Amino acid sequence: MKKIFIFLVTMLLPLPLVAQMFFENAYVIDSWGNRRHVQIKNEGWIENPTTIIIKDESTGKESALGLTEIDEFGLENGISFRKFTLPVAHYEDDLNKIDSNPDFSPQTQTVFLKQLTSGAVSLYSYHRGTTKFFIGKNGETPTQLWYKRYYNSNNDLQKNRTYQTQLSQLINCPNTSFNNIDYKTDSLTKLVMTFNNGCVEPEQSMKTKTKIRVHILAEGHMISTTANANEYYLDNIEMDPKQVAKIGIELEYVLPILSNSFSVFTAPKYYRYKNDFVREYSVDPHTQTVAIDASILEIPVGFRYYNYFNGGNALFLSFAYVLNNTLKSTMQVNALEYDLAAGGVGSFHVGLGYRYRKFMAEMQYERSGFQSTKRIRNIRSTGFGVSLKYNMF
Repeated sequence: MKKIFIFLVTMLLPLPLVAQMFFENAYVIDSWGNRRHVQIKNEGWIENPTTIIIKDESTGKESALGLTEIDEFGLENGISFRKFTLPVAHYEDDLNKIDSNPDFSPQTQTVFLKQLTSGAVSLYSYHRGTTKFFIGKNGETPTQLWYKRYYNSNNDLQKNRTYQTQLSQLINCPNTSFNNIDYKTDSLTKLVMTFNNGCVEPEQSMKTKTKIRVHILAEGHMISTTANANEYYLDNIEMDPKQVAKIGIELEYVLPILSNSFSVFTAPKYYRYKNDFVREYSVDPHTQTVAIDASILEIPVGFRYYNYFNGGNALFLSFAYVLNNTLKSTMQVNALEYDLAAGGVGSFHVGLGYRYRKFMAEMQYERSGFQSTKRIRNIRSTGFGVSLKYNMF
């Protein structure tokens, strides 16, 4: 079973990358100012692109467009890039590569800048190794916000925060402390959007609403159990996989970071697990039977990463620490019955899944265990299964 799961995981691991390569509805503005609707391959763009792939909706033909052909492009989810020719200064962020020069040495480049805000003042970002920010009044070519870390003559790490002076000359909001503005997306976006909103902090854009999802879930798992005992005739117990149904409810809290890509969750669920192991001997008593009958309340607590594409669709990866609370449960060796001690045994599960609107399907692999009995020890279970979830609200 474990080998099957590893094989499926190996096959599915590339899917988050594939998900970022779906064609999405978008627009381009060419170098002559003509705007047209197209489909653009969403490649994630961790770094600002120099070319994009578009698809002709009528013929399905794909073609590449770059800095010489287009001035602007954007996806329907709001991500947009604009072309500018302007001075760009690069800097190192790795402490082993930072130099002792506090000055900037910009070079004129033609680049696509990612637009973060628009209005009277617009904010842009450019990522090539490190992230640089650019700001400018509407209709003007933006200017880089100057920031750099360097070592002084005593080899102490220093920061050139010229960007704070630049902001103070452009942003005129009372009671604004520019010394508290970090050279980060959230901090700069908040400042610029507040200024564009008449120096009043916008409620929606600045305070990303947290989101709690409640799912009902039903799962089917194939669970096998191994155990050991001091007696030679009870060593290396290996129970074959047995099908088990689980039901429960999942509470998921979507974190307001990185476009809601991360969440934490807990999913209490109940199941009953019955399985046995029979070993035959040529001498009396000829057979030894070990049977388990367990009622379990399983409480995983973990985190999930979503890779969104095509609106609300997403592939996701989850990992959870699982507390298995054994309720009324027994292990029987022939006619002798032993109680499985109440309490929890820590375990874990990993999952790969797909979210479509209110529905989720997830493939899971998990390891768990039980408290040892008087005779049987190292009772461990492994399971592979599918979880189906429906988002109630």
